[in-house]
Amino acid sequence: MRTRDDIAELLAPAGDREAFLAAVAAGADAIYCGVTGELNARRRAGGIGPGELAGLCDFAHARGVRVYVTMNVVVKQTELAGAVAAAGRVLDAGADALIIQDLGFIAEVHRAFPSAEIHVSTQANVHDARGIRLCEQLGASRVTLSRELPLAEIAAIAAETNAELEVFSHGAICPSYSGICMLSSFLREGRSPNRGLCAQPCRLPFDLVDERGARLQAPDRERPLCTHDNCVIDDLGPMIDAGVSAFKLEGRMKPAAYVWAVTSAYRAALDAIAVGADVPGSARARLKRTFNRGLTDAYLHGTSGNELMSYERSGNRGELVGEVVGFEPEPGFKPRDGQQLRGTVRVRLSAPVGEGDSIELRPQGDPERFLVVKAPCDSRAGDVIECFCPRPMEPGVPARVTKSVALELAAAKAVSELEQEL
Repeated sequence: MRTRDDIAELLAPAGDREAFLAAVAAGADAIYCGVTGELNARRRAGGIGPGELAGLCDFAHARGVRVYVTMNVVVKQTELAGAVAAAGRVLDAGADALIIQDLGFIAEVHRAFPSAEIHVSTQANVHDARGIRLCEQLGASRVTLSRELPLAEIAAIAAETNAELEVFSHGAICPSYSGICMLSSFLREGRSPNRGLCAQPCRLPFDLVDERGARLQAPDRERPLCTHDNCVIDDLGPMIDAGVSAFKLEGRMKPAAYVWAVTSAYRAALDAIAVGADVPGSARARLKRTFNRGLTDAYLHGTSGNELMSYERSGNRGELVGEVVGFEPEPGFKPRDGQQLRGTVRVRLSAPVGEGDSIELRPQGDPERFLVVKAPCDSRAGDVIECFCPRPMEPGVPARVTKSVALELAAAKAVSELEQEL
């Protein structure tokens, strides 16, 4: 049996102050965040203001939570002196470690601040023991491995190296190799992912056409580069045994409610593992009711085929909770001027829903004609609920919860309580 001290660190994202508090409230061991204007690879996230960082570090440290600041972009030669100065400001504010991509910048930070703790970003694309040893020689104590590595390779690397190994464990996956994708730069001039401005073209639809312009791909393959989201909640024990030191949750562009829900789910799972218990089903359910493009652990098991991909959609899939079993037109309503027949859709539930939950109805044969209805009341699996629907829906259409009111309220309450302490 393990103890919590034996369990790998749970590292949560914070794109802004509210998400930072959500991560603390949810039980993160450490938080990683960018500071506005300081070499942040998520420049479109709100970020932590330079004047906020010291106070938030003090707040986190008082609760036993560490703070890592991301400075994970490629640094130009003309920027190097300013980047080192920025690193000094962040360290002075109380950051416990810096997360850096650029190997030259790592060397300069280590030279200027020999006692600073340096973590190598996944953007550096370190994927073997040789790379780990190089990072150690440059002064890094932790390396975030490339997201594509299978468990067997992670274990082999851990056996040959001394640095702490951090692994991205939940959230968005880049379909290219970490840190060396140029697609955004090519398609959107000036939007380099290595400078914090990825336009995420991999999430967009593309047409595969022949020399005559005829479309070749199937209708359900419109997004050939779009992946599912990573989820290793059922692999945590083997990953700890393999030598993983930190489980990193993706999400510096995500809202506080997402950060709270995902972090609290992994906290519950790791706490269960610490006492030899099974991962609670409620933790898995929470992940499904939080933004996801479908969940996969394919990379960890050494595969990267169709099981990794979300070809037909790039948005939130939520959790499948039932299907449409009928539609009743609204009595007396007569469509006019192009209106459609509206009425009440009946949904048989296979999982519980809460009052006000958003339920997506997406016809499988015509997925672009989806709509969202609201759950009228708290209901259990097996119940049939009736929801107002602005157009007919045929029986068999899947119903998915894409927004949980209960989770949003719980996250807001947790953040509010910490706000009062700050």
